[in-house]
Amino acid sequence: MADVPIYNKEGVQVDSFHINDTLEYVNGRVNKGDKGYYKGSGVPYRTHNVLNEDLTEDYKLVEEGLVFYSGSMVEKQCYVGKTGVFQERYGCVFPDWIGTCSNREVQIFENLYDENGFEFSDIECLGWEYIDEEAGQIYIHCNYKSERKPWLESQDLHGLMDLIHYMIQSDWNFPWDKASILDISAKSLVTDVADIFHSDKLHHKLGGVYSILYSLGQTDHELYEMFCVQHGRPCSTVPGYIIGTMMILQRTKIDIRELMVGNFDTIYRNAVQNYLVQGKNCGYCGVGSCKGRMDDNLGYGDGIKAQYIEQAKVMLK
Repeated sequence: MADVPIYNKEGVQVDSFHINDTLEYVNGRVNKGDKGYYKGSGVPYRTHNVLNEDLTEDYKLVEEGLVFYSGSMVEKQCYVGKTGVFQERYGCVFPDWIGTCSNREVQIFENLYDENGFEFSDIECLGWEYIDEEAGQIYIHCNYKSERKPWLESQDLHGLMDLIHYMIQSDWNFPWDKASILDISAKSLVTDVADIFHSDKLHHKLGGVYSILYSLGQTDHELYEMFCVQHGRPCSTVPGYIIGTMMILQRTKIDIRELMVGNFDTIYRNAVQNYLVQGKNCGYCGVGSCKGRMDDNLGYGDGIKAQYIEQAKVMLK
């Protein structure tokens, strides 16, 4: 009952796809119908990200990027006022078109329904369909337990720590540089299960917990301080994110002795340079990269890691 238009890079409608349901936009790239939610079923265009070297007069600069590989936030003039799917990448690393999902999102099904699947998920997947098979673009029919309400709305400090403990104990991790707090729902469950990965390695556990603490602190520092006070964690300095993460790991009975080398400064430097930035960044979140299969995004992840390592060397001099 809903026909979703597909626009090319010039903003001209070139195709459409049909969903047998009503669609009402919610947030992100998610619409809601009478039969559930549809992730990747089109958006009212607002902005997307483009690498600085690809900026042309077609784009209006909205905000310069804070992360070196994320490019700048822009508004493309020929997309303004349109709703649907747009044949241009939403971000600079991931292959997802604006308003839809690339087939890397099928990893949601693997992470949820394979053996030892992720249990603290907010999303229940009902199926998926191709929008453009050649380009690998899909939408997912699903339900959300929290009805797309974010953790920042509920501010459940105990629930967030329960999620962190579960992920540590069950060997599930976020990429270390992901804004993970934005992927956690009001019920302290994970909404974007495609990007988490299974690993018992210490540098992955360190990065997974760090990503939650750091993104919370950057999003709402007052709320982050409340979380730290609630759970007895340091929160006054940048190294506090790392030290707080180590304390959580230790109290969850993870052996962190290899991190404990020398004085406070040495511990911090060792943890950042030899563990944190050596882990999985968001560039590795292509289809299968978290399960050891080869894919296009593996090269992105390796290149981003190399730049992070060089940045860490300069920062920690």
